[in-house]
Amino acid sequence: MRLGARIVDILIIVVGGGAIAFTVGMTMMGLTENNDAGGVAMAIVFFGSMALYEPIMTHAYGGTFGKRICGLRVARVSDGQNLSLGGAFGRWAVYQFIGLVPLGGLINALSCLWDKPLRQCIHDKAASSVVVKRRWGITANHL
Repeated sequence: MRLGARIVDILIIVVGGGAIAFTVGMTMMGLTENNDAGGVAMAIVFFGSMALYEPIMTHAYGGTFGKRICGLRVARVSDGQNLSLGGAFGRWAVYQFIGLVPLGGLINALSCLWDKPLRQCIHDKAASSVVVKRRWGITANHL
């Protein structure tokens, strides 16, 4: 389920973030008649959307659209509540950093298969978080 959620999120980021970045970049090019300014604007918007999407969604809703669609939720190990914004950003940053290490992303993703008892990936352990099945209709924090 986590893999399915990640695939949905990648599609959202690439399609949604890409469309917004393209629109902003084309607008900048039209306003300034400077292709460099448009390209820089596109890059800032695209990478900014990548850096904000997962942490904000995880903090506010307990998971991204992909996790919500797949019936998953990210929670603090200590009390089951949503991560703080700083915790959610730290979790995302560790995930990104590990992906830069050769085979790190693969090891990180697979580590939940052998971790006991919480099935945490490395980025979950770094943020003291766990991915659990979403409990529908209990409270606003569980939606």
